[in-house]
Amino acid sequence: MVFSATGMRQAAATLIRLGIILSAAVLFANYLNGKNYSNHISKTLIKIHAESNLGVDANELSRLIVARDYPPLQQLLDRDYNVFALVITDCRSEQEVCPDQKLLFATNPKLYGRQGFRLDRLSEFPYVILRTPASTSVFDLLAPRGKQARQGEIIGRVYTISTIPTFSEDYRMWLRNPFRDNELWRKYLLTMAGSLLGGTGIWLIIELFLKIRRSEVRSAARREAELMERAATYLRQLEDNEDRIKDRERHFHLQFEAYVDRIRELEQRIQDVTQYRDISTTIIGELEAERNRQAASFREELARTEAEKLSLQTELDKYRNAPSKEKTEASRALAQAITPQFANAFEKRVFATLAASPAAGRGEWLVLPHLDVAGGKATSKVIDFVVVSKNCLVVLEVKNYWGEVTAEGETANSPWQCRDGTREPVGVKSSWGVNPYHQVREYAMSLMNLVQQRQPQWRLPVHGIVVFPESADIAALDERIGRYYRVIRSDRLVAVLENIDAEARREHAFGKRPTPAQVESLLLGRR
Repeated sequence: MVFSATGMRQAAATLIRLGIILSAAVLFANYLNGKNYSNHISKTLIKIHAESNLGVDANELSRLIVARDYPPLQQLLDRDYNVFALVITDCRSEQEVCPDQKLLFATNPKLYGRQGFRLDRLSEFPYVILRTPASTSVFDLLAPRGKQARQGEIIGRVYTISTIPTFSEDYRMWLRNPFRDNELWRKYLLTMAGSLLGGTGIWLIIELFLKIRRSEVRSAARREAELMERAATYLRQLEDNEDRIKDRERHFHLQFEAYVDRIRELEQRIQDVTQYRDISTTIIGELEAERNRQAASFREELARTEAEKLSLQTELDKYRNAPSKEKTEASRALAQAITPQFANAFEKRVFATLAASPAAGRGEWLVLPHLDVAGGKATSKVIDFVVVSKNCLVVLEVKNYWGEVTAEGETANSPWQCRDGTREPVGVKSSWGVNPYHQVREYAMSLMNLVQQRQPQWRLPVHGIVVFPESADIAALDERIGRYYRVIRSDRLVAVLENIDAEARREHAFGKRPTPAQVESLLLGRR
């Protein structure tokens, strides 16, 4: 199996993050276990002091040693509940160090088995001197060295040795056997397991966030690449168009020069004939006028193409140099700059109205011009505009007719005519059916079929609108045809689209909808 360099780097970074988080979790667990140890030891000491009489009567020890009554003596030594071990030696010196002392009696090792003692280290522990007779108080064992009562003959010493391990010693013993049945060690295990699980959960949350972020970055980069490719393609088209215009102008100029040369040659031949000379002069004048007109047309078209090319290049440079926070606005401006030109000025005004709407500004609407929804080998069905929202799709068919628009019969099923008062009525053209309503319905059904074929689980309603200029009189037509189709003027276009979008949103309030960008990608075949 072959892994890419990027994938290996991401895997290594993931493992490093996991190692850091788990290390931090272990350190935190060690800190909490230190607290557990301190609390446990404190509670243990309090319980022992509350439930037992820890005082060892030195007089009683001395009496039992002298009387050689050893069983009660051993019981006194074994009564400290695993907290302190008592050791009696035969040292009869008052010097702190007693190198030749021998062990006489000691607490039973089974009661403090994890820690032993050695005679050569007894000098490190506190002790009480045993005398006969002794009158040492009950708590002389806890008195500092040198403060014990000095009376009677010295018969030995009692050393007090703590058997409580330090946290580090106890922790090492737990690590060697972490599942041993010990109350404190169970707390160690639960704390460590909880910290590791918490660290793993934090790592999973971080990895999920980073994965989502990487997906967003890849999507943005992919969309940027597509936009740059479209811009470059359109720029090349403008450059090719500019070259074609220049070639046509040169060809026309050469043709004109050839015609003029032939006419001048003819004029030279018939220069004595006045009539022919006048005719040739008239022809030359007409040709020169036509040349000037064509030249002006070429210059105007070339200037318009150069201006459009310059505008596109400017928007492209702005997009490339725009900071991240302005990238979205620059992307929208570039997308608008590379939108194909419209068939007439009314289509341009409709597109400008849609692009300037509040919903389009917020990114809730996308406007797709000249979308072909024909399926398979069917005849081309190019829709003037498709308005895309997350709630519905709206097909717009733009009809540039001025004057009074009427229907010969019923609005839905009869031809439409336009009369402006100065000319004979003209029929309102339709690419499909007998009127524009049939056309917009055919396009809406084709668009719905296209969506269902490519994404069957999307249930997006499709509406259709026939749009006339605001100066047209369409009072004779029905504004609403059925539930999904309308006939309106352009001055009401944005308001009607907002109403349609709101109705679709209410009808499907609890359904999950794709974003406008996802629908755009589906319709343009980018899935």
